[in-house]
Amino acid sequence: MKKILLVLLTLAFCSTIVEAKEPSKPTNFSGNWVLNFGETKNPPAGLQHYSMVVNQDEQQLKVDTSLQGDLQATPGTPNSGGNPGGTSGGYPGGRRGGMGGGMGMPGGIGVGMPGGGMGMPRGGGGRPRSEGPSSQGYVAAYKLYPPSAVYKLDGSESTVQLGDPEQTNATSKAEREKNGELLKLSLVGNGDSGQGGGKIQVKEQWKLSEDGKSLKVDRTIKSPEGSGTVHLVFLKKEADSTSGAAPEPQ
Repeated sequence: MKKILLVLLTLAFCSTIVEAKEPSKPTNFSGNWVLNFGETKNPPAGLQHYSMVVNQDEQQLKVDTSLQGDLQATPGTPNSGGNPGGTSGGYPGGRRGGMGGGMGMPGGIGVGMPGGGMGMPRGGGGRPRSEGPSSQGYVAAYKLYPPSAVYKLDGSESTVQLGDPEQTNATSKAEREKNGELLKLSLVGNGDSGQGGGKIQVKEQWKLSEDGKSLKVDRTIKSPEGSGTVHLVFLKKEADSTSGAAPEPQ
């Protein structure tokens, strides 16, 4: 009897060791994801719908993005693009950087401080006091993301086209952390070197909720049209569900 008990305990112990050595399966982010306007902070004015269709297998992650609406800078958000009053859209005289506190305009009005604040007569070295994205940065984080992108899950690079009017070519790369629970994506593209163009960089971190019904995406963008970080929350779309759609105007 003691020998039988000893054998059973040994088998149970070995089984526990085998299970502990088996790596956990990486998170699969596949699904039809719709932006939850209620939980996403400061979506751009004019945005009506934003969604991602994600297909993931062992080799790659494919992301098809759909955007609807006439996006504008969100009222009341910081503006570091050099346009007084936080107006949206392009920059007179060509595309210019979204950082720099006024792009060298006398008086430093780009940072909202009379006389240039810290004794700087020009805005070239100043930065807005807020750590949030510029008003143009909110818009750029949505509009410049590629309509379709493929990320290879072996860590190698691939090429995609960004959502800017020039359809800039960008290098895409994916990295998985914490046994695949976190997904880090990056896009690096070179804009037109003339007319004030510059490099566009996008970095993202994806994390799925425990129930698999919610996806959090932290997206940071640096571009001539605006820079900053936005925090997006998507809900997995169910059949005949309108959850996450933009609220109807009153």
